[in-house]
Amino acid sequence: MANDDTNEEAILGTLINRCGKMRMLSHRVVVTLLLEGAKENPCSEAMEELEQDLTEFSKIASDVTPGSKKTSVPGNVQGILEKVDAVSRSQNDTLVQFLTNARLIQQRLKEKGGSHLNKIIQDLAQFVKTTLLATLNSIVEGINRALDYVVSTRQSQAGKQTKMLRSSISELEKISRMIMIISVNASIEASRVGEAGRGFSAVATEIRGLSQSANNVISTLRTQFENQ
Repeated sequence: MANDDTNEEAILGTLINRCGKMRMLSHRVVVTLLLEGAKENPCSEAMEELEQDLTEFSKIASDVTPGSKKTSVPGNVQGILEKVDAVSRSQNDTLVQFLTNARLIQQRLKEKGGSHLNKIIQDLAQFVKTTLLATLNSIVEGINRALDYVVSTRQSQAGKQTKMLRSSISELEKISRMIMIISVNASIEASRVGEAGRGFSAVATEIRGLSQSANNVISTLRTQFENQ
């Protein structure tokens, strides 16, 4: 379980970092569109880099959106994201809107050049600077909620396990004491009947020895537990 929790924390931490990369990619996309839109014939290399940036942005968007068919995030982490409502439908719509508008401009640049696209590129730049940035910040907050949930759940489970273990040790100590009392009483009764009780007395002695050994083990276990 601990390994699963650690894995969940690592994945969520990576998603937070990747949201930061989405910010960078969105700004790079806008810069590329502004530069290439000012040219009569866009640079093919710049357009290839633009495609790579949009593809990577799309992939990250799929991963941070619970329920996405294209996500590479494991189901257990998706479930946590959904549980804390890390990414809302409207936030996902904002990511889709950015990609849709950017790809539309990308396609029109390929077809006709960018001299007539200045206004819609400027609109996209404003959208990225305001709406998209705020949305990405909110998504990071949502993923942080998921991370807090994982940590608090693990701590709660650890607390329950500690309580159960402490209770079990206490019960074992009670049983050990009861066995010791029974063996002592058995020895006393055996001595009262004299020779006839000799065999029973030997058994009682063995039981007492086992009880003492068990008590030593329990004492060691409690010491180790308390020193953790």
